[in-house]
Amino acid sequence: MYTYKFTDEQSEKIKKQTDLFDEFKNIDKKYSFDNSSLTLDRMEYTAPTQEEVEESAKSSLQSYLDQGKNDILEEYSSKVNSINDLQSTNKENLSAQKDSLKNTYQELKQNASEDSIKRGLARSSIIVNVLEAFDQKMLDEYSNLDREYTQKFQELEEEKSLLENQKESALKSFDISYATKLNEKIEEINNEIAEKEKEVLEYNNKIAETEAEYKLNQQKQNQELVDFIGKYGSTALNRVKEEEKYNRALSYFYTLDKDEALAELLNNDQYKVELGSYYSKLEQTLRNR
Repeated sequence: MYTYKFTDEQSEKIKKQTDLFDEFKNIDKKYSFDNSSLTLDRMEYTAPTQEEVEESAKSSLQSYLDQGKNDILEEYSSKVNSINDLQSTNKENLSAQKDSLKNTYQELKQNASEDSIKRGLARSSIIVNVLEAFDQKMLDEYSNLDREYTQKFQELEEEKSLLENQKESALKSFDISYATKLNEKIEEINNEIAEKEKEVLEYNNKIAETEAEYKLNQQKQNQELVDFIGKYGSTALNRVKEEEKYNRALSYFYTLDKDEALAELLNNDQYKVELGSYYSKLEQTLRNR
C-alpha cells in the first residue's frame, strides 16, 4: 500500500498554517471573557510519626547492634573457652603426674624389697621404715601437685571472673555507643522530614501564588473588556480582534508567493470566519502585491 509523504517544504507550510490558526485562537481568547478556573495539583506529604521515625532508625542500625554485641560475646566466650581448656589440661596433667609418681615409687619400693631379701632383711624394721618413707614422700609430692593445681585453678577462675566483668563493661560501653548512634540517626531522619515538609510548603505556596496571579489577570482582562465594550461597544471590540487577526494573517501570507497566497485564502472558508470584514481587505491587499 502506497503511503504519501510530505516534502520538507510542505511540512513547513502546514506547520506555519497551523501556527496561524493557533494564534487566531489566542486572539479570540484575548478578547473574550474568561470564566475558567485554574486548579493545580498540590504536593502531598504525610510525615511519619516520631514512633515510626524511631523504628526506622532502629531498623537501620539493627545489623550494627547485632554485630557489635555478637563480636563482644564471641571475643569473651573464646577467652573463657581457652581458660576452660587450660583447666581441663591441667587436671589431666595432674592425673598423669600422679600416675607417674605412683609408678616411680612402686618401682623404688619394689627395688628396695628385692634388695632387702637379698640381704636377708625382708622382715626387718629397717625395710618397713624405708617403704613407709617412700609412701610418705609420694603422698607429700601428691600434696604439692594438688596445691599447685588448686592454686593455678583458682588463678584461672579469677581470670574468668575478670573476663566476665570486662565483658559486662564492654557491653555497657557498646550500649552507650549504640544509643549515641541511634540519637544521631533519629536526628538525621527528622532533618530529612523537615526538609521535605519545607519543600512541600514552598511548592504549594508557589502553586497558590500562580493560581492567585491567574485569577487576578483573569479579572483584569474581564474588567478591561467590560470597560472597552461599555465605552466603544461590542462591534468595535470585534473590529479590533479582526484587525489583529488580519495583521497576523498578512504577515503569514507575505511568506508565500502571490498566487499561492491567494489560492490558500480563497480555498479555505475558515479565513472568512476568522477575519470577518477584514477578509475582503486581505484579499485585495494580496491581489495588489
